[in-house]
Amino acid sequence: MADVLVVGGSVADGRVKDLEVQLHGLGERTLDRDTAVAWMKDGHSFVPVHEGSRGPALLLLEVGDELFIRHQADGEAADALPPLG
Repeated sequence: MADVLVVGGSVADGRVKDLEVQLHGLGERTLDRDTAVAWMKDGHSFVPVHEGSRGPALLLLEVGDELFIRHQADGEAADALPPLG
């Protein structure tokens, strides 16, 4: 599976709205939350990039019967991204 570099994104009302990503050999593109969750379920690693450094991969956490995209495994029922860019 591929490392998907996350260089930007937005969260509103506890949900990722979009992620700006880079894939090796392809240009930058924007993914919606549903696509990001599907790719993560397929095994792709979403690696946040901040000031040129790669951070730990984002997590896909199940809280209750819902999935959340987070950078920390704290069990909160909301998406959360680290600093990006």
